[in-house]
Amino acid sequence: MTFPKTFDAYVPSNGADFLALSTFQAKYVPFATLQAVTVSPASDSFAYAKRLAPPGVFAHVLRCFYFALALLHTGFPSGTPGVAQIVFEELSLRLYHTSLLHDLAFSNNTEVLAHPAHAMTFELQGAIMTYEHLHAAAPSLDPHQVGDIVQSIVLHTSAWASGSSSANQILLAISAAFDAGGFNGTGIVDYTRLWNPKTVAEIEKAYPYGDAHAEVAGLITSEVTQKPNCLFSHIPGGFMKLDGLLNNLRVGPIVPV
Repeated sequence: MTFPKTFDAYVPSNGADFLALSTFQAKYVPFATLQAVTVSPASDSFAYAKRLAPPGVFAHVLRCFYFALALLHTGFPSGTPGVAQIVFEELSLRLYHTSLLHDLAFSNNTEVLAHPAHAMTFELQGAIMTYEHLHAAAPSLDPHQVGDIVQSIVLHTSAWASGSSSANQILLAISAAFDAGGFNGTGIVDYTRLWNPKTVAEIEKAYPYGDAHAEVAGLITSEVTQKPNCLFSHIPGGFMKLDGLLNNLRVGPIVPV
C-alpha cells in the first residue's frame, strides 16, 4: 500500500467543512504499512519524549502518530483546487515531531515541573519546550517547519467553528481526541468514518493502553484544578467542567481484546 504524494496543506477547522473536502473511507491499513514510514531526524524527539512522559502518555503520543498516518491513507483532503499542497514526506516529518512532543508538559517529571513555563496551560508549556528542543536537536528544520509543529501543539485541544488549520494541526487534534475517547468520544467528526477497527486494534497491540486511565485522569485533574484558566477549561460541549473531561476519557482499549 502506498500513500498519496500530496495533501492539502490547509484545511477547514470546522468538522463538517473538513469532511466535505475529504474522501474518507474507514479502510483497513495494516500497521506494517504505517510502521514502514521513516522520519529523519527522529531519534532525539523520541528519546526526549520518552524521558519526560509517563509511560501511558508516551504510548498515547506514539498511537497518535500512527492514527494520524492512517488518515493519510484513507481519504485526507488532497488536490483541492486553489489549495496549497504539502508532500507526504514533509507532512509525515512534521507530524512525527508534533505527535511525539505534543504532551511534553502533561507530566509530573521534575524537569517539566521545574521549567519556567510550568504555570502556563500544558499545551503552551509543551510548545515552548518543543521549540527549545527542536532548535537544539533538529537545527535543520526551518522556521516554517518549527512554526507548524509548535503552533499545532499549542492548538491541539482547541476547536474552531471557522478558519483554517494546517494539515499537521488537524491531524494531531483529531488523533489525540480519538485516542483519548475512542469511537464514542467527543470530537469535531464522527470517528467511525475515519478509522477501521482492525487498524486501531493493531496500533493498540503495538502500543497498549494498559492501565493508563488512572495516570491520565490524575494529570487532567491536576491541570484543571491548578490552572482553572487552562485550555482544557475552554473545550465546548460541557467539558469545561472536570467531570465532563473525565467522563470522556476511555477506561480500556478502543477495540476490546
